[in-house]
Amino acid sequence: MGLPKFKWRRLAQALGIGLAIGVLEAICVVSFLPSRWADRIGDLPLQPASYLVTLLAKSQHPGFEDQAGYFLLVVLLQWLIYSGVVYILLAISWKKPDKVSGR
Repeated sequence: MGLPKFKWRRLAQALGIGLAIGVLEAICVVSFLPSRWADRIGDLPLQPASYLVTLLAKSQHPGFEDQAGYFLLVVLLQWLIYSGVVYILLAISWKKPDKVSGR
């Protein structure tokens, strides 16, 4: 069992699906949850990317003084994390069966 080959088409699909997941998640949290719950649950999806951005914020890069850049960076990193997971799932699910063994 080897690694699946890199495909640009699969990457484009994963980026699109990852973006759709992020947008749908944001719409669901904002639209369907009460404001008290939305404040608590709204931060959970951004947790994996927020740790890296917190480390960057401590180094105080110039140009990010208002913290708006860090917020956009969290959203971008979370989109890339979703897309990476989707890419791996697509690569596993689309792996062609071996011609010799039939698996």
